[in-house]
Amino acid sequence: MSNHSGFVAIVGRPNVGKSTLLNHVLGDKIAIVSSKPQTTRRRMKGIHTTEAGQIVFVDTPGIHKPHHLLGEQLVEHAKRAIGEVDLVWVLVDGTVAPGKGDQFVANLVKESGHPAYLVINKLDMVKGEERNRFLTTYTALNDWAGVYAISARHGDGVPELLAATTAALPEGPHYYPDDELTDQSLRQIAGELVREQIFRQTGEEVPHSAAVLIEDFKEREGQDMTYIMARIIVERDSQKAIVIGKGGAKLKAIGAEARESIAKLMGTRVFPYLVVDVIPNCWDEKNSLREFGNLVE
Repeated sequence: MSNHSGFVAIVGRPNVGKSTLLNHVLGDKIAIVSSKPQTTRRRMKGIHTTEAGQIVFVDTPGIHKPHHLLGEQLVEHAKRAIGEVDLVWVLVDGTVAPGKGDQFVANLVKESGHPAYLVINKLDMVKGEERNRFLTTYTALNDWAGVYAISARHGDGVPELLAATTAALPEGPHYYPDDELTDQSLRQIAGELVREQIFRQTGEEVPHSAAVLIEDFKEREGQDMTYIMARIIVERDSQKAIVIGKGGAKLKAIGAEARESIAKLMGTRVFPYLVVDVIPNCWDEKNSLREFGNLVE
């Protein structure tokens, strides 16, 4: 049996389900999932290996009209990913008609010259003529190499999409060991899981641009314990007060939920220590974005 391997970028507008789809494919949680846009900050590789081959996924930030330097950098991350892969999955939300943002994404992919699959998420939630209309209008956005309707959350249609993708990749050896799921370190994933809980616990009160820096990450052999010191960065004192909450209740809830997720990932007990700092205008400063790992250089 021939072996196929290559790189696939998952791109689309914010909040169409890119990270949810990647987590489902890998069977593990390496990308954070939130109802807020732009939760994905950097290109994260997820590795899917089968007997037929290996797909190295590049999960990209949502492509959107940027409003500050951070937004510009996130879009640049996505653009570069499109130009560096063998195949592109363009994920769209099948419950709404395509808009200017979808056309912009389709045009970027078209300009890259790389083959692309149109992956329509949640189309099963739309019925009758509206379903046919959405399918037709999304299909007309580009000359797609394939069109697939899937459910990122439940996995419907995903096996067929994966099989077609593997077959379309070049023949060649695997790029990563067969048991690896991601190029992200446990330290990086832990930071993302803390950031996910900030979004979940604060709702719309704190913007999506909150950052988490893992200052210390120690696995204590013989103690079955991982100690984590995380610094949460926000732009304003009012946001700091929201994250901490009355009597520290909100910060405690963030730590408790993050501890559960990280412990599941690590297979050890986890002791997280969280602090909150304010850095004004950090999303428009190159030095801050470089420290957070979001600057394209």
